[in-house]
Amino acid sequence: MSRLIDVKGIGPKTLGKLNNQGIKTVNDLLFSFPMKYETHEISTLEQKEIDETITLVAKVYKKPKIFFIRKNLDKLSVQVEIDKVIFYVHIFNRRFLSKALQPGVEIVITGKFLNNFGSFTASNIVLKKNYKPGIVPVYGFKDIKESTSRKMIQEILSFDYRLNETLPSFLLEKHEIPNINDLINKIHNPKAYEDIAISRKRIIYEELLNFAVKIEALKKLNQSVITIEKKYDITIVKDFIKTLPFVLTQDQQLATNDIFRDLKSNKQMNRLLQGDVGSGKTIISVIASLAVVTAKSQVAIMAPTLVLAKQHYETFTSYLSSYGVKIRLLTSEMKLSERKHIADSIKNNQVDIIIGTHALIQENIDFHNLGFIVIDEQHRFGVKQRKELRLKGATPDILLMSATPIPRTLAISIYQDIDLSFIKEKPIGRKPIITDIISYEKLDELLEKIKPELDKFHQVYFICPKILDSETSAKVSVEELTNILKLKIGSNYHIDTLHGKMKEEEKTATLNKFYNNETNILISTTVVEVGVNIKNATVMIIINADSFGLAQLHQLRGRIGRDSYQSYCYLVVDDILEANERLNIMKETNDGFLISEYDLSIRGPGEVFGKVQSGIPAFKMANLINDKAILEQAFEDARIIMSSKDTESMKLRNKAIKSIESYNLD
Repeated sequence: MSRLIDVKGIGPKTLGKLNNQGIKTVNDLLFSFPMKYETHEISTLEQKEIDETITLVAKVYKKPKIFFIRKNLDKLSVQVEIDKVIFYVHIFNRRFLSKALQPGVEIVITGKFLNNFGSFTASNIVLKKNYKPGIVPVYGFKDIKESTSRKMIQEILSFDYRLNETLPSFLLEKHEIPNINDLINKIHNPKAYEDIAISRKRIIYEELLNFAVKIEALKKLNQSVITIEKKYDITIVKDFIKTLPFVLTQDQQLATNDIFRDLKSNKQMNRLLQGDVGSGKTIISVIASLAVVTAKSQVAIMAPTLVLAKQHYETFTSYLSSYGVKIRLLTSEMKLSERKHIADSIKNNQVDIIIGTHALIQENIDFHNLGFIVIDEQHRFGVKQRKELRLKGATPDILLMSATPIPRTLAISIYQDIDLSFIKEKPIGRKPIITDIISYEKLDELLEKIKPELDKFHQVYFICPKILDSETSAKVSVEELTNILKLKIGSNYHIDTLHGKMKEEEKTATLNKFYNNETNILISTTVVEVGVNIKNATVMIIINADSFGLAQLHQLRGRIGRDSYQSYCYLVVDDILEANERLNIMKETNDGFLISEYDLSIRGPGEVFGKVQSGIPAFKMANLINDKAILEQAFEDARIIMSSKDTESMKLRNKAIKSIESYNLD
């Protein structure tokens, strides 16, 4: 059995669906591990507790009712009975179950009693006759039934399909982990949870070992790059810091000192500056840029969006124009003649600091003497884009900045050849943002709650996950929410919209009106995630908040609370039961590093930051936060492999070296 099409149960349609998900061979299918396992175990009503997941057998007492909350969002409610105890069961977007849920039919319900024992919010309802106890793998293949997925895998396993071992034998013995064929059988067909545990250990270890070998190979290939020491004018720099209308926090001072030590060194700076939202990274880049300009070198600052680039241009100009620093903005939206004029100015050393978007890496941009590069929101750029900017100078010092915090332990593991600076402190006077999770059903109550803020002439953001309405999606669009708000409160407040499909001049005009408080409510997509700094905005309402990652939610929340006013963030969801567990940390803390660490622990770095942008590989099971101990062991073994001369180690080492060119690490 060498081809997928030869597997019983895989016809042309299923084959096409598998191919579309990157599964092209039998090996690919076997290495598509279950995304989770369900333990089908029934409890009794006596075991119930508030807000604890439980599975119960119940009998339908009355026919279900369907409630339509909005387009593509409905709620099925049905009365059930267990041992003469009658209560309601609610489940979202399952109205197709209504015909099967006739009085007297036995069903199995899984979910929680959220507030009291008279109302049960279900995550799943299945007919008792279709319920199967035991450990059941769940694969999550798109458009393929779980039963079909399990049958495909079991069909291959029944033929005793054999795989070649991929780990050195001495490591299998050292860590007491199963060989590749035992692994495949246990992971897809576990008899007990011990089978899953030992299989996960092998998969996680192997993924982290391959990662560690690549890191070690990369470190060997990267030679120290010598650069020219920056002989900056410390008197001018100190004078500038004294004129600031605020005092730098201790973290800002430490980060600034780190950067200045790099500038004075003849070793090329390669530093990542991580700071939480609103922690004050930009002023550090301003101070460093001024120093480099006094050393007669040019500075390039690249931002991922036009909005952020413009904000940086305004910030740098307001701080440095009185020092005679020549600053220009370069974006692809400018007229060709204007871009050519700026390009000539850069080449002829008539510009000290150039700020822009991807336009900075165009072929016709040549620097006279590029000495310092700042890449803001660095994880939004691909490795190739970052390298293209680096090549604009001989050996320019490089400062990467990110407001999406990576916990220190993870950052050190990933960026072993990059120096790290962290800013955790917020500027004095900032208040923690009060955050709450709200059901969409209570939108009217929420609108009443924000009116006092609007009546104080403060401003409100509404964030939607998509621009236009859709018949097939249950997510609320900018278009749909605009119609709703105009109908409910539009007569009293000025509402405007913003999204990525608008022309740049339209976006600029909309933002300017919001900056000038001509707009009370801005309904937007995530285009405002970075680069928008409106101190008068005190409320952030994120619709379908459960469709965003936690790190992104924290970034969005960071658009408010940028002054001394008390600010409020409301995360609006369709299904409180599903959302609460993951989103609760947003209520508990404003610390971006804690939120990021939690997000990474449940999703993994590849999902949080994006594989291409972050340079972090997408693991099937390994998690660089949760599996820290295994990661340390993997690095220890990787160093042994790098120096070993046995055939198995050399094969692993050579594979890592060959893959480095396409590997997403700077």
